[in-house]
Amino acid sequence: MATLEERVENKELLGKRMAVEDAVKLVGNRNTLAISGFTKSGEPKTFLPALARHLAANAPDTRLTLFSGASLSDDVENPLAPFIGRRGPYMSSSASRRLIHAGKMDFADVHLSVFARNLMYGIYGDIDLAVVEVSRVRPDGSVILTSSVGISAEALVKAKRVILEVNTAVPDYTGFHDIVVPTVHPRVGWPLPLLNVRDRIGTPYVEFDARKVVAVVESKVPDHPVAFKPVGETDKRIAGNVVDFLLRCQKWLDWGKRLPPIQSGVGNVANAIVGELYDSPFTKIRFWTEVFQDGMMRYVDDDAKFECASSTAVSFSEQGRVEFERRFDRCRDKLVLRPMWLSNSPELISRLFVIAMNTPIEVDIYGHVNSTHIDGSKLVNGLGGSGDFFRNAYLSVVHTPSTRLLKDGRTVSCVMPYVRHIDHTEHDIKCLVTEHGYSMNTEIRSARHRAEDIIEHCAHPHFRPLLRGYLRMAGGGDEPRATDLAALDGWWKEYDEACRAFGSAT
Repeated sequence: MATLEERVENKELLGKRMAVEDAVKLVGNRNTLAISGFTKSGEPKTFLPALARHLAANAPDTRLTLFSGASLSDDVENPLAPFIGRRGPYMSSSASRRLIHAGKMDFADVHLSVFARNLMYGIYGDIDLAVVEVSRVRPDGSVILTSSVGISAEALVKAKRVILEVNTAVPDYTGFHDIVVPTVHPRVGWPLPLLNVRDRIGTPYVEFDARKVVAVVESKVPDHPVAFKPVGETDKRIAGNVVDFLLRCQKWLDWGKRLPPIQSGVGNVANAIVGELYDSPFTKIRFWTEVFQDGMMRYVDDDAKFECASSTAVSFSEQGRVEFERRFDRCRDKLVLRPMWLSNSPELISRLFVIAMNTPIEVDIYGHVNSTHIDGSKLVNGLGGSGDFFRNAYLSVVHTPSTRLLKDGRTVSCVMPYVRHIDHTEHDIKCLVTEHGYSMNTEIRSARHRAEDIIEHCAHPHFRPLLRGYLRMAGGGDEPRATDLAALDGWWKEYDEACRAFGSAT
């Protein structure tokens, strides 16, 4: 473990070292905080829990606005949630979710590439305080970030005041990052001169006005691990179908042995797909994605199978982090960490011909996708970057199990007549995959014919008769919707019975 003196090379900033119990007193009621952190990586793991303790003991009526790149760990966000009045652009905290549903926390779900730019433009107002985890402070006051970038650079540049949380328990990440901040109107933004996944177009450090730093606190807390479930048989079958689709595209679109760059979401299905890709005939695989995670670590030592990766964070299980730190220098040569406005840039996603793959909550027979809300109203998490990728990808692939087991014992279909909340329309999706097969949305054909194909190839056999029955009941039109309330009520009763009977029927 390094010392604070070793990591803070600027003497003036080292002189601003402060106990975290004192630093938290610099936060005032109604302040807007912009912080580091993306999918539980690189968050201020010492400052934010200490702030929650301070507010609980001394200022319980405090309400803050909190902006981060993406989700924070429950260890960090849950204790602070009672003091957050506004939250954006993404969260997956159980405590924040309860407050949002109760109307006690305002949450705005924003495409990640858009949010980062809006922050720079001033659309969300002033940033009172930036709290950013760093692994090193350079002699000139610029900083080296840690395991994520997210909105860290924008926060440092835009905030009125800055607190640096120097983490001496993590490796020095010098050389991992490629930092560029968005230009602001009326200055015209320059075309991003990036043509390959491994290209670098910015600096490996964040430059900002170091005179804004009001405190330097030390952290000795590593990133909280991500919990991955073991890859199950359904996950493997989904992954196999995704690879089958890509192999079909290889011949159809004349790729040769080289895949276009891959964006892979987080979670078990994504990890399974990454594993199946490793065992596929494709070589020199590249990832242009948001999170570099456990399933990608096996690629690092294989030059024949893997070329390079770009992401905005590394996010690992406990064992994954051990493997990452063991191969730290090797990863530095293979991986670039960028701000999320770059990792999710529509311009770059389109230019690099990225293949986007993400897991939703549910889809419908016409190809619409719900990624965020159960029953249309209960928020699970934010949209994240899936919209950035789906709308601009060369190929966009939605992969999901065909069914989902609920806590009440029912098994519901993840392929529905319609989704009750639409995050991605059928216009943005080129392929839908479940463990039963896949349906391509690449031909010129009607929504009705697309629905028939999705039911036949993606829905679970137990629910196919009901879905076909809905399509017949829906009648005519381009994208038929049933409007007879009595008939609909009857359909939903049949569906509920089918959900309860799923176990015995299968």
